[in-house]
Amino acid sequence: MVACEYEKDAIRIKGALGKRLEKFKLKLNEEKTKIVKFDLNLKNKATFNFLGFTIYWGTSRNGVKVPKLKTMGKRMCAKLKRVTTWIKEVRNKYRLKEMWRMLILKLEGHIRYYGVSHNIRAINAFLQHAKDLVFKWLNRRSQRKSFNWEQFNLFIEANPLPKARVCHKLF
Repeated sequence: MVACEYEKDAIRIKGALGKRLEKFKLKLNEEKTKIVKFDLNLKNKATFNFLGFTIYWGTSRNGVKVPKLKTMGKRMCAKLKRVTTWIKEVRNKYRLKEMWRMLILKLEGHIRYYGVSHNIRAINAFLQHAKDLVFKWLNRRSQRKSFNWEQFNLFIEANPLPKARVCHKLF
């Protein structure tokens, strides 16, 4: 991603980048390479998606307009579906402690990738949905419920899930 103040600069850089890549027998993917107007003065909200994030204009604590990032909605849903598929596969294969360690590693990976400035709310939502999915599918291991919420929360206190945090300060 290259940010330019003026459109003519973006066009010039795109052309120069294409020529530079040709020297190494590479080329730009025209479907994925585009110039996006990301202007505060646009009447409709200026947003675009990049590497799993939606980039949009927001307001800082000081009231200044700043670019912010949040997890793309499609990526969040896809990741939660993968968590569901994974928990269905492993809930009867492994003991709870082993499965819990694997879950923590998966959640930690998500936090490390999506843990950027201004994205804590989306990470917290993901962690809460993942916790709800685990509770749901652990209780379907047999005809008798494994946990109620009180027991599950006690288990989580003893074996905490990772907390949402900013791993990459962008601004």
